[in-house]
Amino acid sequence: MVGNALMDIQEPEEAIKYYEKALMIDPEDLSLIREVGKALVMTHDYNKAIRYYENALREDPNLLDLRTDLAELYIKLKDFDKGREILIEALKYLKSIDESEVDTKPKKVHYLLLMAKIFLQEDIQKGDYKFKANLDALGALKEARNIQAQVIESCRDMQSDSVDKERTIAGDINF
Repeated sequence: MVGNALMDIQEPEEAIKYYEKALMIDPEDLSLIREVGKALVMTHDYNKAIRYYENALREDPNLLDLRTDLAELYIKLKDFDKGREILIEALKYLKSIDESEVDTKPKKVHYLLLMAKIFLQEDIQKGDYKFKANLDALGALKEARNIQAQVIESCRDMQSDSVDKERTIAGDINF
């Protein structure tokens, strides 16, 4: 796709035009929607990217990948309250759907790791983080580790590459 090639050569403004043309043909294509958002972030037009993500989520609030992108953008911009709000909504949605559905647990792990990052970044901004444990971050990390253990257990029957990937994620969860 031309848009991806333009992104590869650091031309996000041009890529956006091609992605938007492609979206006119297939407005439901989640990967195209995500690419437009990523291109807007790459151009440093953060406010437009936020509006774009929020509009897409208004149309379909269950687009978890867009929630992830938006939460990560808010974290990048140090707007921790909004990032936390997005993650809480996503976690509530994940609780409401079937646990056996593919990707539910890995997404929960990712969201919990992002929550821990928010909690720790907030402490760092306060300046007194060196002298106390962050119990919120610790709780999020422990829950992420427990869920990741379940993910690894469910991957045992799959390819060894999947298990190795999930073990790597588990190994990166530390507190």
